[in-house]
Amino acid sequence: MQQRGKLLISLAAILFVDAAIVMRPAPAVAAPGREFDLDVAIERIEDIESVLVSAENAANLEHEETEEELAKRVVTGQLMLVDRDVERAAIVFLDVLENHPGSLAASQALYFLGEALALLQMDRWAIECFSGNLIDNSEDGRRYHQRSMARMFDLAVPRRDEGFARRPGLSATPEVRARLEAIGMNVEIEPPQGKVDEAVITRIAVGVAAIAPEQRELELRYAFGRWLYFRGDYAAAITEFDSLSPFSVPMSGGGLGAKWRIRASYFAATSALAMGEIDDAIGRFEAMTVATPINERDKRIVELAWLARARIHHDLAETDLAVHAYRRISRDSPFFAEAMYETAWTLLRAGNHERALQALDLLLVYDPDGPIVPEIKQLRGKVKIQMRDWQAAEGEFLALRREFDELSQRLGRQLEAKADAAGYFSAVAAEDMQHFSLGAVMPVEAVPVADTLPRAVQTVELAQEVGEVEQMLFETRALLARMEEAVKASERARLFTDLGAHLSSLDSADLEIIELKEKLLVRARTGITGAGMADIEAQRQALKKRVDNPLGDGSSRDDVTGSLRERAEQLHQLDLTVQALRAQLIATERYYEETRKDQRIDPEGFLKQATELRDEVAGLELTVATLEADVERVQTALRFSDPWAEAQRRAVNEYTKFLDRAFAALMKVRADASAKKVWDRAVSLHGRVSEGRERLDNAAGRRLRRAIQILREERVNLDRYKLELEDNKGEARELVGEVMQASYRDVVGELANLVTRSEVGLLDVAWAIQEVESEEIRRLETTRDRETRELQRVIDEALEEE
Repeated sequence: MQQRGKLLISLAAILFVDAAIVMRPAPAVAAPGREFDLDVAIERIEDIESVLVSAENAANLEHEETEEELAKRVVTGQLMLVDRDVERAAIVFLDVLENHPGSLAASQALYFLGEALALLQMDRWAIECFSGNLIDNSEDGRRYHQRSMARMFDLAVPRRDEGFARRPGLSATPEVRARLEAIGMNVEIEPPQGKVDEAVITRIAVGVAAIAPEQRELELRYAFGRWLYFRGDYAAAITEFDSLSPFSVPMSGGGLGAKWRIRASYFAATSALAMGEIDDAIGRFEAMTVATPINERDKRIVELAWLARARIHHDLAETDLAVHAYRRISRDSPFFAEAMYETAWTLLRAGNHERALQALDLLLVYDPDGPIVPEIKQLRGKVKIQMRDWQAAEGEFLALRREFDELSQRLGRQLEAKADAAGYFSAVAAEDMQHFSLGAVMPVEAVPVADTLPRAVQTVELAQEVGEVEQMLFETRALLARMEEAVKASERARLFTDLGAHLSSLDSADLEIIELKEKLLVRARTGITGAGMADIEAQRQALKKRVDNPLGDGSSRDDVTGSLRERAEQLHQLDLTVQALRAQLIATERYYEETRKDQRIDPEGFLKQATELRDEVAGLELTVATLEADVERVQTALRFSDPWAEAQRRAVNEYTKFLDRAFAALMKVRADASAKKVWDRAVSLHGRVSEGRERLDNAAGRRLRRAIQILREERVNLDRYKLELEDNKGEARELVGEVMQASYRDVVGELANLVTRSEVGLLDVAWAIQEVESEEIRRLETTRDRETRELQRVIDEALEEE
């Protein structure tokens, strides 16, 4: 009971600090060595006030960017385009366009937004931007009119993906083209059709024609000439290209349009060839091949010019000139394999079998896993037949038959085991669509053959595209979730660098005010003794401890996120475990395939179980990715809704109230007008700190108003996209499974066809030998008949003389 009474007395002393209790005799408390200088306190208060004023000004300021600042932002976006940071550049231009539509910079932003969207393959939106620029008659808008016209011509006839012309079946390889034609496929490659309306592009062409040729920008000349070329207006195209690269000026001479000279020259030469002007075309290609460009793209164009020269000489039966041109393609060129293969055919046409065989041998060494390797090996056997090297030719075809027969039989056994494996193939593809490849479902040796099947290649591309879209949508939704957490946070000001810096300065100011009050309180206590002073100090230290340890567990600000880091590490370990499970599953499948003939497991049951396990692994991977996204979302929430900082602010407020009550009680015992004045200023500063936080939050809210609206709209859009993708992914998954199963059969059939062709090659050897022997017999018979007639003539003459 006495203990409880003492506790109540202590609480009363702390809460009310009655003067009589303070004056009661008690053990002395050590006084500080010297009093706190009020001038120093005033200086610190003035420093804090300057911090508050800066924060208040930042919160109240509605900054309107000047034209100069907007122009700098557009330049920043242009630099991003140069660095291929296209998405960020598009955001910069779109922000200028939407938030400052009436500014001078908006005209430039509209054009460059079109540039960025075109690079992102958002053609329809890019067309809208360029069309908008063409109707912009402001001075800045007119500056980009010709460039917008050039971009519209490019979008009317889009460029192919890099390496398109080197895909199997699209080159000049005779066998592949003939076989594609035999199965009914179109080997004529038409230029891609763009999304620009025909009436619009025709109107733009009329507008370009109205511009004097010398007033057209170089980029417009090239784009217009290219568009004319693909329209089949070759004469007009040559006129346009020659204005960029005059035929009479040496290619090394530089001059007007140096940037466009090589590509324009190539188009002009091909235009002349399309018109049947062979000599003119050869002259133009020859002029190109003397150039030594530094740019890699221009180097490739010069190599194409060498190939063009070689093909023209081949058609003109000028073998030496053709081979000379082909050999100008170096081994580090992507066209080397094609050049060597065409060299072999050129030499074969000229009957130079030895050199043709050398070219084929070199090609096999250069690209031993290429898609046309089976064709090359077949051709080697044919060449040796022409060389009448029967034994070597027979060896070639026997080796080919053995190679393809073994692979065909092995695939046939696997196909028999996977008679209805569409579901399994679907599960394999769905597990990781983004990185799906033919090697995931077929033996490595069969992949080169499968690569020659257009439908299989297209299906792989479809699966990869669906996987990329799915991954992009997942990452975008995760990013949106983090952004939603950020805008819902209690410290939205930290979303902005300037406001966040002021918010941090206010937190520091709050702690400085407490430190200042502590020193003023010590000054006020000097010389005052009483039984309650020790209790007051104990309570002050307890409250101060809560300020330093707001969560009560001794954790720091960094420790708050420590558990999340541990969870992230655990998720990483879980991801490694899932990947190990996938590797074990693949190894089990491979082992089963290798030892299937010794197994008693039902193939259909094994495939069904493997399909289920594939789906389970894919589900685990999705779960891990979802959990990782959740951890990142919570980390974002903690960053902008820091529980440690919130708890510290509550502790600071309680501690401040205690200090105010204690100081007021001490002032009743012994008044100190100067200290009281400084204290009041400190109290007002604390109130301004709280108001400053609210103002900064309101300022952040104003800035986020548009962003919050966009986030809501994008949440609806992304949810809709997710549903659409789930439907399309299901269809794509089934389609991939069906096509892969059909491709499996096609590969087996193709290998069987290669075996048959090898056997036909052996028959060709036998027929060739028989033909040679028959020829020799006919020759011998002819010789015998001639000699017999001659002998008969001699006998007849001898008899006549007798």
